[in-house]
Amino acid sequence: MRSGYVEAQAGVSSLSGAYARLEGGARLRQDLGLFAFAEANRRERMAGAGMRWTFGW
Repeated sequence: MRSGYVEAQAGVSSLSGAYARLEGGARLRQDLGLFAFAEANRRERMAGAGMRWTFGW
């Protein structure tokens, strides 16, 4: 079953001040998903992508 998500955040950090973050992803299999994110604050901007593998007993 494939499913996806989008998450948006905005807040204030004592270290970096105001920030905004956007993340989206898709589950390709029950135990494997891919995601990408972007985050910005006054001093810096960053973006990235990754993979989540979940497991359990």
